[in-house]
Amino acid sequence: MNHAIIIDRTDNSSRVSFGRRVLFVLKAWLRNPTDVATICPSSPFLTEHLANRDCVREAERIIELGPGAGGTTQALLDSMRPDAVLLAVEKTPDFAEALEAIIDPRLQFTIADASDLINIVLRHELGPVDVVVSGIPFSSLPESVAEKITQSIHKVLRPGGIFIAYQFRSNVKNYAGPLFGPASTELIPLNLPPLTAFAWAKACNPEQENHDGDNDSRSPQACIDQSGGNDPQATDYVK
Repeated sequence: MNHAIIIDRTDNSSRVSFGRRVLFVLKAWLRNPTDVATICPSSPFLTEHLANRDCVREAERIIELGPGAGGTTQALLDSMRPDAVLLAVEKTPDFAEALEAIIDPRLQFTIADASDLINIVLRHELGPVDVVVSGIPFSSLPESVAEKITQSIHKVLRPGGIFIAYQFRSNVKNYAGPLFGPASTELIPLNLPPLTAFAWAKACNPEQENHDGDNDSRSPQACIDQSGGNDPQATDYVK
């Protein structure tokens, strides 16, 4: 049985320094070292890379999986619309203090397992979401759990929605590929450890999933192009 703590922040926006995030991570690691993937929080370069995207700036509803000490959470909030909502789902209770320190009316967080994502979305009455950002290390998950989480991500995304995963290894492609098709990838070297950002778009029509490449008119990339009309920057929507 999953135990969830659901907290809405309704005060004015505030920021948490990188140094304080380091302390949050060290504290969580000392309490439960097996549940904390790294003792170094995400670098500002990484969080900026993940959040500085049109899909984040234009989104109404975003889900973040594995926010940890909240560095990416804050970066997403910095890029989001004033009327948008960010739901952060963190499995490790020791990071609750770090997430609670982010005071922003657009942020909700829950201490729960991402494998229960569909029920979490239903409890929050979030509806189809525009973007899912995940720092969960898929390479360390049992295959059945990784498959369930990825399938849940695909289900909660609206058609044309974006799934972004930043990972040390590429295992996530094995789970997301059959659902979303080819990924857009980019190395992020200025982080400890260096990571790769994988991005997918859910097909505009669920009956038009295509996994043979980006040139087909039914591919996820085509969905991005169509959503941008004649905008020459539309093909960079996930970047």
